[in-house]
Amino acid sequence: MPFANKVKLQDGNLGVVECGLVVKYEDQAIGIPLTHVTAEIDITFCAAEVKLTQTYLNNSPDPLHCVYFFPTETSVALHKFTATIGDRKLSGVVKEKEVAREEFSDAVNQGKTAFLLEELKPDIMELMVGNLGSNETCQIEIYYIQELPFQDLLTRFTLPTSIAPRYIPASDPDPVVGLMNMQYTGDVPLSIGFQIKMRSEIKNITSPSHKVEVTQHSKEGWFCAGGTLEDFTSLLDRDFVLTLECDDPLLPLVLYEDTEQGEVALMMSFIPETHAKERLCEFVFIVDCSGSMYRKIGDTREAMRMFIQSLPEDCYFNIVRFGSSYEVMASKFLSSKSVPYNDETLKKAKEYIDKSVDADMGGTKILKPLKKVLGWKYKKGYERQILILTDGRVSNTEKVIKTIKNRSNKDKCRVFSLGIGDRVSRELVKGMAEAGDGIQMFCTSNEPMREKVIRMLSCACSNRSEISCVEMEGQESLTPPVPVTLFTGEKTVLYTLTPTLPAEITVHCSGSKHTVTSGNFVQVDSGKMPKLVAHKVATGGVVTEGRGVELALNYQVVTKETSFVCVDGDVTYTANMVAREEEQEENYLVEYNLIGPSSPPPLEKKRMERSRRRLEAGEDEPGAQLTKLMDLADTKGGFSDLAKIRAVFKLGELTTASNFAEDIVATVLALVLLEIKFGVQRDVWYRFAGKSEKWLDGKISKEELKNLKDEMKNFVSSF
Repeated sequence: MPFANKVKLQDGNLGVVECGLVVKYEDQAIGIPLTHVTAEIDITFCAAEVKLTQTYLNNSPDPLHCVYFFPTETSVALHKFTATIGDRKLSGVVKEKEVAREEFSDAVNQGKTAFLLEELKPDIMELMVGNLGSNETCQIEIYYIQELPFQDLLTRFTLPTSIAPRYIPASDPDPVVGLMNMQYTGDVPLSIGFQIKMRSEIKNITSPSHKVEVTQHSKEGWFCAGGTLEDFTSLLDRDFVLTLECDDPLLPLVLYEDTEQGEVALMMSFIPETHAKERLCEFVFIVDCSGSMYRKIGDTREAMRMFIQSLPEDCYFNIVRFGSSYEVMASKFLSSKSVPYNDETLKKAKEYIDKSVDADMGGTKILKPLKKVLGWKYKKGYERQILILTDGRVSNTEKVIKTIKNRSNKDKCRVFSLGIGDRVSRELVKGMAEAGDGIQMFCTSNEPMREKVIRMLSCACSNRSEISCVEMEGQESLTPPVPVTLFTGEKTVLYTLTPTLPAEITVHCSGSKHTVTSGNFVQVDSGKMPKLVAHKVATGGVVTEGRGVELALNYQVVTKETSFVCVDGDVTYTANMVAREEEQEENYLVEYNLIGPSSPPPLEKKRMERSRRRLEAGEDEPGAQLTKLMDLADTKGGFSDLAKIRAVFKLGELTTASNFAEDIVATVLALVLLEIKFGVQRDVWYRFAGKSEKWLDGKISKEELKNLKDEMKNFVSSF
């Protein structure tokens, strides 16, 4: 949704355009001025409908042929489109893509105003406007529905507001790479409103990206809330994000709605407890060190240090940093392949992170290092877990995802991804994880990264668990056409269209099953949920071959095979305009410079240098105490130096606990400090503390451990 953008055109003669709807006409770049923006968001449990309204004015002397791009979450169900020109309101109809294109082209050639709305990429939509009349106002309304992800026990909504600049490899032939380099300018009135309905009490609503005003109330068995953001589009230089915390986030639920087509749309949500044992793993951390990472590189270093400190004892690991080129950490001191996790390699890895991980490697070429890691020989008995940290600003997204999807030995390798920043490519981050049977997470500039990295590590350590079949009482069992991987604590949502409503649904997984009975069935009457369910089923659900297009047409949703089209038959423009448009048919899509930053701006370079000097001088970065404490442990979680722990927290001499060895006292003191000083950050250190508890097991009895912990608590509290 480029609300108000500053676009540099690749043709130097075209100058700069400030707009969201653009046209190349008579060797000039003409912007169709944006006069107002509205986004209305309706969140119900784990789905949200978004209505975007944007008003443009063609103040040129001639009718224009325009193109407009806007971002969405990946794989949304775009189900309604209207365009109002003056007092004429047009409604789009979903047709097969080639049919819609032909109808649009014929209308434009006849001098009629027409609209064509298509999915360009899973997270980018394209709207073409033919023959927008001179001095006419055009109000565009776009409706889509999306599933909401569940991370860190929070429901998360994201409204993408830009198509982020993307690094373009010189060899990339993708015609879409010339989209746009968005920077926001101007004071265009903006209104964002949201309504929320949840089945359990809403404990907290926050936005890590913007300031919002929120009110809460209850209505007919639902817990409801609403809020607004009223300002100018200059605030949308980053995605709009909401996080919702509810009282019972683990509640299994089935939402259902009768459809006009005589079916029942079902949306089942549950959070599995897989009880899968952890397995032997090789962990490979692929970290983006391109110039565009400059704002988050400090947090990335800290998160990586905690990651390697929290690794299980019997594992292998490696770090690969990349930009325009790539570098393998292990090749610096031992070999090009992963190394065993021990005190020596842990120390060298920390040194490598501190000295080498920086936003100084130019562009974002992720494909070569990814292929390199995927091609390494597997270690016998170990499964490879690849964790990718990136801002995702690349143009060859499809190649990257395809490379992961086509990897060999899929049962021995999984890929997890963390999208970093305010305008990350959601298609890339989600696509990599889905193709790699892992999970994806996102971290804005105002969110801590450490919890997310440790959560990814926990999922990577777990054994595989997949859905084998879904039983619906009174109906045939369903088998997913592709494996559905489950992770403990990560929400799983299943969609289907059934002839009747079952009384019970049971999901059979590897070693467990999850049943939802009618008591947790909730009927909705929105007219919208069937659109989302139909879209999910049509684009990859349990359907018979060839029914995808049929479903999209019946339920009027846009997919790769279908598009919205509408034609205004009331007004016809002159033949001269048609002739000019025909001459410019290949040029109306303005080519945009999309090359993202390959190095940090000068001020950011200075900030990074100051941060580096503080690190080398041993000065604290914000929140560095936790990192320093964890750094003092060995790979098994044990601590051996009391004096260093006391120095980090400025604690005095410890005169008691003389009956225990120093390493036992130091380890217990560290555990107590984690609880007292960093209790609210438990998600960051719980895996690490588990290693320390295991290290103590057998060295001290349970009663002695309890008494020693009490003694350490009193000691810490005295300072």
